[in-house]
Amino acid sequence: MHGAATPRGQELGAGDIAALSAASGLRLAAFRTEHVADRVVRALAAERLATTDELAAALRRDHLARERFRRSVAVSHSGFFRDPEQFDALELRVLPRLLDHSTRLRAWSAGCANGLELWSLAIVLTRLGALDSAHVLGSDLLDENVAAARAGVYDAVEITPVLRRRAQWERRDLVHDPPPPGRFDLIMCRNVAIYLDPAAKSRLHRMLAGALAPGGVLMLGRSERLGDPAALGLRRAEPHVYERPR
Repeated sequence: MHGAATPRGQELGAGDIAALSAASGLRLAAFRTEHVADRVVRALAAERLATTDELAAALRRDHLARERFRRSVAVSHSGFFRDPEQFDALELRVLPRLLDHSTRLRAWSAGCANGLELWSLAIVLTRLGALDSAHVLGSDLLDENVAAARAGVYDAVEITPVLRRRAQWERRDLVHDPPPPGRFDLIMCRNVAIYLDPAAKSRLHRMLAGALAPGGVLMLGRSERLGDPAALGLRRAEPHVYERPR
C-alpha cells in the first residue's frame, strides 16, 4: 500500500498500516488507502492523539478505542429498510421471480453490520409468505456487529420471536474467507466494496458470484455496479441487481 498524506501532514506507510492492523485486528491493506487515511485522522482527533504510533498503542490498551476505530473503518452503518426502493424491487420483482422456482429460498446478507438489513429482508419474506421455509444468514467482519445483530435490540424496531428463530449469524471476512457452505438464491452485499481497494473488491465480487445458485441474484448498493458481469458468469437484471443464468 502506498503512503497516503493525512490532513495532519503524516504519511501512512506500510509500517503504519501493519502496526494499526495488528493493534485493531483488521487487515487494513484490503481497504482503499484514502479511506484508511481518513479514518486514522478521525481516530486521532477523537482520541486526542498526535501520531499513528500513539493511536496503535491506544488501540492495544483501550478496547473501547479499538472498537470505535474498527467500526469506523468497517463503516458499520445500517438502517431499517435502508434504500427503500431496493426493498421495493426485492418485494415486487426479485423475490417473486426467485420464489417461482424455489419455495426454500436461501438468502445471505454479506456485510450485515448491526443486522437491520437481514431483519428487513425477513419481514419482506414474511409478507410474501416465504419466511418459514427460508434460510437467512447474516455475516459481518466485526464480532461486535454480529453480537448486536444476534441480540436484535434496536431503539425503534422490535424483532419478534418468529423472526429471531429464522435468522442465523456469523463472523466472516468477505475478502479473505471463503463463502458459507452451499449456494444462495439471494445475496445482498450493499455498500461494502466501495471501501475496498481494487484487488480486494475483485476478490469479493468473484467470491459472491461463485456463491450464487443457478438463477440466483446478487444485489449491490445503489452507488455500486459490476464492471464486467459476464466475466463473473452474471448478467444485469436491473440496476444494481445481477443474476446467474439457470
